[in-house]
Amino acid sequence: MKVRDLLIGVPRELPRLQDEENPFLHADALIGAQITRVIVDVLGGAVGVLLELRQSTRLRGNTALLRVTGVAQQNWICARTANEFTAWSITAAIVHQHEKEVQFVADCLPVGTLRIVGSAADFTLLDAAALPTAPPDYRADPRALIRFGIADESTEVELIGVARSEGARPPASPGS
Repeated sequence: MKVRDLLIGVPRELPRLQDEENPFLHADALIGAQITRVIVDVLGGAVGVLLELRQSTRLRGNTALLRVTGVAQQNWICARTANEFTAWSITAAIVHQHEKEVQFVADCLPVGTLRIVGSAADFTLLDAAALPTAPPDYRADPRALIRFGIADESTEVELIGVARSEGARPPASPGS
């Protein structure tokens, strides 16, 4: 499966992530992950945030996708950087969930903030076998090595597990 396939929808039959890996229960699980790409699907009303995990000690897999659907707002505010290739390391994350809304805010180094508001979200841990063990050096490696050394929409991935926001969960059956 390719990352772009997950932007359309995440299979329901995936195993659930452990609570400590679930950013909807523990937003600090995302600390140390790096935002490498934000993908906006205007027609689908979704925003996907691709995360680099090879330097994260909190999550399994080497990449992840946070997908927010029913998007009403998406803001990315950052300081200018000297290098066009910057992996934005998450230093703090907040997730607010309500029955019909989820808000995700991530503060990043060097000085950036991502905020997404939508009706539901899912977080999928992934393993991209084609990626090397270590991420590229964003300051010293050649442009091609950086570009192809991280996951993007066309990267083939194996799905590890998923966590869903309150609004993304199927409704409870009567009597449960």
